[in-house]
Amino acid sequence: MSDINSPDWYKALVDLRKSIGTSDFYSCFFDTVRQVVDCDLSGVFIYSGDRVDCMLLQETTDNYRKFIDLYLEGLYLLDPHYSMLAKGAETGLYHFKDIAPDCYHQTEFYQRFVKPAGITDEYDFIVKVDNLYYDFYIDKMSGVFSEQESEVLAAVAPLLLEFMSEHCRYQSASPATSLSPGQPYSSIFDSLGATLLTQRERDVFQCILHGHSSKSTANKLNIALGTVKIHRRNIYNKLDISSQSELFSLCIQSLAIPEVSSAEDPLAALRESYTRPSNY
Repeated sequence: MSDINSPDWYKALVDLRKSIGTSDFYSCFFDTVRQVVDCDLSGVFIYSGDRVDCMLLQETTDNYRKFIDLYLEGLYLLDPHYSMLAKGAETGLYHFKDIAPDCYHQTEFYQRFVKPAGITDEYDFIVKVDNLYYDFYIDKMSGVFSEQESEVLAAVAPLLLEFMSEHCRYQSASPATSLSPGQPYSSIFDSLGATLLTQRERDVFQCILHGHSSKSTANKLNIALGTVKIHRRNIYNKLDISSQSELFSLCIQSLAIPEVSSAEDPLAALRESYTRPSNY
């Protein structure tokens, strides 16, 4: 790696600046980052409302590729990244550990999908252009970014984000390369259980699936810990389940069936599909 005061680093910045507005910018960006920080995988997602597009995927593995395919098909709705963007996020550098809820590593989303993909740490350079979010991410597949690497990323982020913003504005303005904004940012949780659960139960439901502990949920919703436990028990009773794993499975099934996921209440539609008489 190069030092951020070395001639090689400055040359990389010059090359990156020259690539703005070209198809080489994405790969040149990561070549530049790798001059000063080690990472195993990298890529670019564009979030446009209810859709995610993958613009670049580098150094992928089979398990990682499977995870990305599922992510693009709808799994992104369960990702803390998407939740952050849906609520509104500013252009900046984000460390995933600062985004994730306190019990994220105990969630079914992490255990079933992220952990098998091998991701152990991540930084995201995020640029907002109108209704679009460009996410340039770098992943570690073993260990975490060191304190020194984090300090280097924080130091170079303002300049890199400026270059990214210029390129992304160019992309958004170009008829040949721009993406049409999708539907407004939303979450399956906006409608999941709408006819089966109370609004507060749905709030708790969402916190559970995103990885908040009962204590974190209580703090987030400004309610008592005992109230959270009562809501959790009521949710399980109403949905006829007994564990967080079953709760996650219901959510995944709701995402997987198009006619269900687009319903006014995907959970109610899923239950109805179980009881609907077969045509055969």
